[in-house]
Amino acid sequence: MATVRHRDRRDLTVSPPPDAYELAEARGYGLTASDLRQWRPLSAIEIHWARKHGLSPGVARRWAREGVGVSDAVRAVKLRISPEQVRPWAAAGFLPGDAVEAAETGMTLAEATAWRQVGFILPDAALLVRDGWTLDQATVARFAGVDRYAPAGE
Repeated sequence: MATVRHRDRRDLTVSPPPDAYELAEARGYGLTASDLRQWRPLSAIEIHWARKHGLSPGVARRWAREGVGVSDAVRAVKLRISPEQVRPWAAAGFLPGDAVEAAETGMTLAEATAWRQVGFILPDAALLVRDGWTLDQATVARFAGVDRYAPAGE
């Protein structure tokens, strides 16, 4: 009986080696090919910023899997937000970094949804909440043509 040889399958969980362009860019930031493999899927500039702000490769990769960029991940780590807390925001149709921005101002998902239903985008709503505006004040002010970045009491 003849034995059938099966070609070994490549392990698809292992990322391919960096190409020449990627490696040249990485060297500009003082990175090596092993750094690129360790930090995948982040780019060289993202690795540079993650290292600069003290993120570990594992933390940076976890946030990248949720679609959160390095700058938002750094803010989230400082606020002690986990990537799992971002998932409901993404399910509600917000951008991944919006959960971090809302957490900085103390907004809940329900409040952010209410602001969005009235027509505000979350970064603007977060700025307004931070400055003391309520949803009703901001809605009236928007239609009255009031400068949205003026303090709420003026």
